[in-house]
Amino acid sequence: MQTQTEPPQLADFLDPADIKVAVSGFGYEEGTCLAWDTDTWTGAGDPSWVRRGVVLRCYLDGSDISHTAIEGATDISDPEVQTAVQDMKQHLIAAHGARYLTALQDEIDSLGDPQLLLAKDPVHQEAIYQRARQNTASPSLLALIADVQAKEKDLLAVRRRYALTLWRYIAHLYRHGLPVKDIAHWTGTSADSTARRITCVPTAGAAAITGVEQKTWSGYVARDQAPAPDDHVGREPVWHISTVLRHVNTRPGRPGRPPKQA
Repeated sequence: MQTQTEPPQLADFLDPADIKVAVSGFGYEEGTCLAWDTDTWTGAGDPSWVRRGVVLRCYLDGSDISHTAIEGATDISDPEVQTAVQDMKQHLIAAHGARYLTALQDEIDSLGDPQLLLAKDPVHQEAIYQRARQNTASPSLLALIADVQAKEKDLLAVRRRYALTLWRYIAHLYRHGLPVKDIAHWTGTSADSTARRITCVPTAGAAAITGVEQKTWSGYVARDQAPAPDDHVGREPVWHISTVLRHVNTRPGRPGRPPKQA
């Protein structure tokens, strides 16, 4: 996955319609397949050890990310197999989206704490900035301060992209039916925190999910072009994530943008 200058929109995440389910091979070692029934087994060994069943394997960019064997199933249309296929689709959707977060987290980790380039001690850091304000810092120290400030700006930008991506990732997983505990697992947050994010989406979260700026979302709400808040936490308006997603689903074209008035 290539590093993006902009965070992914909802449409960039993997959709179930993009997932291909196919039958291939024979035997448990060959991927998604049917194993032979004991009644028709002609291979070596004891036929009693050969069970009828289906093996499902889930691939992402050529990598085998999960697999399961369902004994007793006859083919891929078996209800138990179909249930497993749906579960694996959810797993694949989550694994694909998690790569966006991982890439951004790697960027954050690579930047580290830029202030440590000046000094490990915060008191020492402040003393350096004080010298700069008093015009007593050397040119090399001023250059270092400028480099630190540039890295701080880069770090802030990556963290912003991470926050936007996290909101969109949670919304995407919720839209495709993942339970709270699974969303919490894939996002690396607690179940309680995830539940709050789902039931209490603030203005920043609603704007992130719909792909607009916060002031734009607030303007849409004020003009009845976006849903009114479901509740308030203190003075902060909040929406249930399903309310925000309904708005997204009814606005074709650019994410979150209401249709032009006739």
